[in-house]
Formats: sequence, structure tokens, C-alpha cells
Amino acid sequence: MEKLKKIIFYLGCVLFAFYVIHSAFFKSIIPGATKLAVPAEATFVHQMKNVDELLKSPVCDPLNKKLEGEKTLAALLESEPWLRQFVPGEVTVVNMPLRYAGQSETWAIISWVGWRSPWLRWKLGAKQNKQFSLIAKHNDWPIWRYKSATMGADVSLTFSLTDTLFIVCISDRPSDIVFFLNAYDRVGTR
Repeated sequence: MEKLKKIIFYLGCVLFAFYVIHSAFFKSIIPGATKLAVPAEATFVHQMKNVDELLKSPVCDPLNKKLEGEKTLAALLESEPWLRQFVPGEVTVVNMPLRYAGQSETWAIISWVGWRSPWLRWKLGAKQNKQFSLIAKHNDWPIWRYKSATMGADVSLTFSLTDTLFIVCISDRPSDIVFFLNAYDRVGTR
């Protein structure tokens, strides 16, 4: 009887370990999942197959204008090649309108990273780069801010990794990314 209890215990431990590893690293792709982080207030939502399609699209022009500096979205991806890991597939571009007098609109790029998310979150936490820093956590999702001398002074480029999505927010306030994280938490897979 004691031997049977040990076998059941160890079998349970193995199954639990398998479950934890599977749920952490093997999230299947869900078509359209990038739209889970789109707030109801969004006025423009455009979905593309990948980031290369975004860079060739006219949708990229207002994003580059929002960055304000000499650095375009394409130049940013070229200067920081590790960023390509964050946009491996489906990409959704979202625009939120003016919310307060004197504030400009907010743009977001949402990408599906799936099982890579915990690994990428760990990688960002361990990376020593003066251009970005962890500024906050919102509902357990870390929020980083990217700062570059070539970007406009009033531009804030923040990004966050949820359990399956990479969200980049370009606005004049770092806190605007919270709109997208809240939208994801309301309907997301958490």
C-alpha cells in the first residue's frame, strides 16, 4: 500500500511538471488574438500578417510621424535587431483618439508572441540597455519605456509583455499603455 502511494505521488508530480511546462511554453497560435488588447474606444484597427507588411503599409506613416525624430519604425527595428523576436507573426495597429484637451492621439502595435512571452520577459529583465527601463507593473504585466535621443522629447514609447502578446504604445504619456493592458485583462486568456 505504501509503495502504491509513492507511485501515485511521483506520477502526480510528473504530470504536474508536464502541465506547468506545457502551459508556460506551448501556447498555440490563436488567429485574431492580437485584437484582444484593443480597447472599445479605438477608432482605427488594422490587422496585418507580419511586421514587414506593416513597414510597407501606409499605416506606418502616422506611426513614424508620431515617433517625431529621425528614427522611423523601420530604423528602430534595424538598430535594435533583438526587437524582431517580439513581432514574429500577426500584428494589429490601433489608434485611440484624443481623450483630453491638448493631448495627442495614442498609437499601439500589438503582436502575438505566444509561448515566447515568459522567455522574452526574462530576457528583457536581464538585458542591460540604457535606452529602456522597467517603469511599472500593471496587473503583473511589466511595463518598459524606451528612450532614444533621436525621438521627440514629448514622445513616449512604452511596451509590455502579457502571457501571449507584445504591446507597444506610442503616445505622449507613458501611462497610455494601461488602456491596452486593461482591455486585454477584461477579455484575455488570463
